[in-house]
Amino acid sequence: MSLGIFSYTFFTFGWAASYLMLEDNWSEMLIFSKDAMTPQDISELDKLIYGFQHAPLVVTILMMVSFLYALFLIVIILRRILLTKYQSTN
Repeated sequence: MSLGIFSYTFFTFGWAASYLMLEDNWSEMLIFSKDAMTPQDISELDKLIYGFQHAPLVVTILMMVSFLYALFLIVIILRRILLTKYQSTN
């Protein structure tokens, strides 16, 4: 469920970040790719920064929390698998 929430919020966040190239003054908003001549030259970091500035706060928080929760669950599962293998060898 957490991965589903993360996927949905990440898609929504990416959608908001993709609007950077539609801005009239997109070249002035760039930080990492100041020498970009066309919208295709915009770095992904600049898009992420724009997304963080313009995505709703709830979407950003949900994305971060669901990612951290999914990462936490993956670590717990891997830890149990490794502990089970270690205990069975003793």
